[in-house]
Amino acid sequence: MVYLKKSNGDYIYIPDLRIRVFQKLKLQPLKERYRALIEAGWNTFRIPVEKIYIDMLTDSGVNAISLEQLSDMLGLGLEDAYAGNRAYYKLLDVFKEYIPHKYLVLTHQGRAAENLVFRVLMKNGKKRYVLTNIHFTTTRAIVERVYGGRMIELPVREAFDTASNFEFKGNVDLLKLEEEIRRLKPENIAAVRIEYASNLIGGQPFSLKNYYETREICDKYGIPLVADISMADWQIALMKKRDPLAKGKNALSIIRELMELTDIAYASARKGFYVRGGFITVKNNDRIYEELRTWQVVFEGHTTYGGMSLKEVAMLIDGVKMAFDDELPFYELEQIEYAVKELDKRNIPVVKPPGGLGVHVDAKRFLPHVPLIPVNNQGGYPAGALVSALYLISGIRGMERGQISMDRDPETGEEIPVELDLVRLAMPRKTYLKDHLDYMIDRLIWLFENRHVLKGLKWVYEPPIMRFFEGLLKDHDNWGLELSNIYMKHFGEF
Repeated sequence: MVYLKKSNGDYIYIPDLRIRVFQKLKLQPLKERYRALIEAGWNTFRIPVEKIYIDMLTDSGVNAISLEQLSDMLGLGLEDAYAGNRAYYKLLDVFKEYIPHKYLVLTHQGRAAENLVFRVLMKNGKKRYVLTNIHFTTTRAIVERVYGGRMIELPVREAFDTASNFEFKGNVDLLKLEEEIRRLKPENIAAVRIEYASNLIGGQPFSLKNYYETREICDKYGIPLVADISMADWQIALMKKRDPLAKGKNALSIIRELMELTDIAYASARKGFYVRGGFITVKNNDRIYEELRTWQVVFEGHTTYGGMSLKEVAMLIDGVKMAFDDELPFYELEQIEYAVKELDKRNIPVVKPPGGLGVHVDAKRFLPHVPLIPVNNQGGYPAGALVSALYLISGIRGMERGQISMDRDPETGEEIPVELDLVRLAMPRKTYLKDHLDYMIDRLIWLFENRHVLKGLKWVYEPPIMRFFEGLLKDHDNWGLELSNIYMKHFGEF
């Protein structure tokens, strides 16, 4: 990013990029959006992309690509081979520059990397516990449903206060961390896991000081420190803005410093690395690497492609460089900050301070009359209802990140109440413009003024694991039709 002084003395932000490929968008009329929502079971994951106007479901696999990646994707100068392809060895050189770890393991996506990491560290369930700042849905499913363990979250108290402007909500509560290690006994703990720019609390970062202190506790008890660095680009950019220990440092020096403290890192490359795929890096543990590589061949493919296509391996070369660029990550951070401030001015309850990943709306505060969990066959799930309503009145697809995203307790079958019930409006990298954000802000304001119409959702079909992907719901008391009629009177079909 470039901040330039204007003639009036103010400063203006100029993105250090230009757009040379575009995609035409089409807004479906209201009746088509209503039909699509019903057919999708009031689940935005199930809505076909041709029915979407602005897609803010996720940042995963939908980011714009660079000119260099386009060239890489065409495979120019790269020899296609099942084993030993040229792109892999070029990729190794790039990783050595940015991540001072001895080993690299490629996978076809992030959850595949998680599966390998926790298969090895949990020893197929013999080590039961994974301690973390905040869980991610796929990580919890792998740790608990696949390997029979438990994820224990140890966030700082500010993490669940969406109105708080505490700058490091991704921090681990260090006192609780040490208490849990002593209670559970170190030999039963597979790892301490830290998620960068933590997803389920609104893309919030941790501080460098907290990471150092977490490392010290891990060393004290002989427990590996594992990091999900899928969103390392936003984590590092936010540290550069907020963290006194990161001030004056470039992204390269920060990621190298963080990785020196980390035993194993893994990522979904679909996020901050701009390409479909995933990877694991191991600092210096030969035994762990050999175990990972053994299972990589079983589940992912040969070491030199790991389930990725040759073109994707080649695209990751530039993806790593973009992730740790000193300017590029600020494009989305500026967009998120703008939208959060505009919504906050109008009393729309959003997660503060602005984080990475996207704009996060606090659905429990937006819809206080909708219970978190349905009672007596009434509607519940505020975030599920809100994200569906937003699509209905705008064609904007967001994602529920709260109670529906939390699976039931595998032992009791009961709902596990979440602290945060959020609607995530993701900001795919280098994809949307300010006018798109203004449209989103306007429709959220209108929806807030008519929020009394929303009455929650209830299940029609509920999958047992990661239910938010394919579950089917319906609007309680047919409130979607009532909201449609109000919208039609105000705006017409569009």
